[in-house]
Amino acid sequence: MGIITVKLSQLRLSPLNQRRVKPSAVESMADDIAAHGLLQNLVAYEDEGLFYVFAGGRRYRGLKELAKRKQIKNSDAFPVEVRTKEEAIELSLAENFQREDMHPADSIRAFAALRDTGMDAEEIAARFGQAVSFVYKMLRLSALAPALIDLIAKDQLSLEAARALTLTDDHDQQVKVCKAANGHAHTIRRMLTTEKVDTTSGAFIFVGRDAYEAKGGTITVDLFSQGAEGFADHPELVQELAEDKLDGIADEYRAIGWHEVRATLDRPYDLYMKGSLYPATREPTEDEAARIEAIDVAIEQIAEAEGEDSDRIAPLSDQRDAITEGLRGFNAEQVAVGGVALWVSHDGSLGKSFYRAKAEPKPKASSGEPQPLYSNSLVADLSRIKTRIVQEAVSADPALALDVLLDSLAGQLLHGAHSYQMAIDVQAKTIATDVADDLMATSDVREVEETMADRFASVPADGRFEVIRAMSHDDKMALLAGLVAMTVDGTLFAGGAPGARHHHFEQVARATGVDIATRWQAPIALFDKMRRAALIDLLRAECGDASADNCATIKKKADLAVNVSGRLASHWLPAPMQIGAFDQPERHELDDPDADAFDGEDMEADEMA
Repeated sequence: MGIITVKLSQLRLSPLNQRRVKPSAVESMADDIAAHGLLQNLVAYEDEGLFYVFAGGRRYRGLKELAKRKQIKNSDAFPVEVRTKEEAIELSLAENFQREDMHPADSIRAFAALRDTGMDAEEIAARFGQAVSFVYKMLRLSALAPALIDLIAKDQLSLEAARALTLTDDHDQQVKVCKAANGHAHTIRRMLTTEKVDTTSGAFIFVGRDAYEAKGGTITVDLFSQGAEGFADHPELVQELAEDKLDGIADEYRAIGWHEVRATLDRPYDLYMKGSLYPATREPTEDEAARIEAIDVAIEQIAEAEGEDSDRIAPLSDQRDAITEGLRGFNAEQVAVGGVALWVSHDGSLGKSFYRAKAEPKPKASSGEPQPLYSNSLVADLSRIKTRIVQEAVSADPALALDVLLDSLAGQLLHGAHSYQMAIDVQAKTIATDVADDLMATSDVREVEETMADRFASVPADGRFEVIRAMSHDDKMALLAGLVAMTVDGTLFAGGAPGARHHHFEQVARATGVDIATRWQAPIALFDKMRRAALIDLLRAECGDASADNCATIKKKADLAVNVSGRLASHWLPAPMQIGAFDQPERHELDDPDADAFDGEDMEADEMA
């Protein structure tokens, strides 16, 4: 090891230099060298008369920039510390980590190069002061297809998406999925795990890892999760084991004599329609009553002698609670008419509900009747998204907000209408527009409540009136618009029918002039939630018979959803999202002899929502 002077013409940037993504501020480096000289030598190894710089790449580029400006000559010599070629990889990585942060693509390649020299993750982490977990992730990313690492280097593929691609080791599949998903991490993960079950899912936790693996099930570990989480490779086995376990529990209830027992993986959607049953409380037997009395006496004696915080009291209290809990249970009359619903909760626990079973089951719909494209729950979610978009538009238009408010007040106070028939609820009740995140993956529309909380965070609860009085006219109008927008309600109860309120909402939506398609586009999650037959019918209506017949041969539901999504027009909207979806003919309640009956039905549906 020694420092010598070397002509610029003899210097080259080493291919072993671990910084391949060009660093920033090369021109400023050149300016600094021109002003102050080369303050720190380069580090290189010699090969056939040339010196390959592997530490000091920015300084080398700065010198080349000065030569390009003709401020120095290629014959000028500069100090170079000569090292062996074997030291180049480690020293280059060390220098770059200590200076400007390396690009992730460079880190991935560098750690892979060190691994190829025989180092393991622990050794690499110890050498460079990095966490072992960080090094391990970089090494795992180095298993990606080289073309994908090139995309990372060009900042055309995010690290989050790259991590999702490591769920498969097949390079061809990595590239294919990355292209199909447009580099979106969520979509990549969904496409690579569409036939797997997350080990954090309720069904898998309910079954248990031991039971799953005992039946031959295997797991793909997600290296970027906490602990040993990952994906069960045999979803059909998870479902089979979960159903068997549920059926076993259901048989226990049937053996007791319950009138109806239902066991399904998901919580039954219609439980809210059934009257709940609650355990009855019986009188204690003589032995139970004597035991309770004895425990009460013991607790009182201990409290007097040792104080109420004595450690001896808690076990006695637990015994008493166990006895009193045993007094509560369903009696024979309840069991004879009752139903039990069993399901797997999201946290993997057993969900249970006891209800009064109906004497007569609901008649089943005829198989010949046409089925709707969208389920009731999906229509409800779409109406919430549409409401959120219209709320946003109203909040940006104070003049419209004032018109909407005046219309609602005049309708109620001058024309005898009811608040539940209007497009806004002036009882100061925020209209919730919560939907699953995957349905909002393509939209940046925020809830107006969040926007208002940010905009008017300085308005205090105490002294609010004085603050509002002191506001400028523009601030008052913005406050009015936001508050009115928060009460705009176009949501539709799952299974409910549109009423007068929805008709008024459509008028407001139309008045905003908002183009819903520019604020929300249908994500893959929408098509995942639709029935297979509905997807084919949708494609037939939107793209024609040939397209529908072609996709009808696709076996996997997830692949069908992706194909339908790709074939629809770019600004396509599902019917419930379109402006005017819930329009109704204008009617005058005071002149309609059936108005009261209509209003009552509308109110009932809205109150249930």
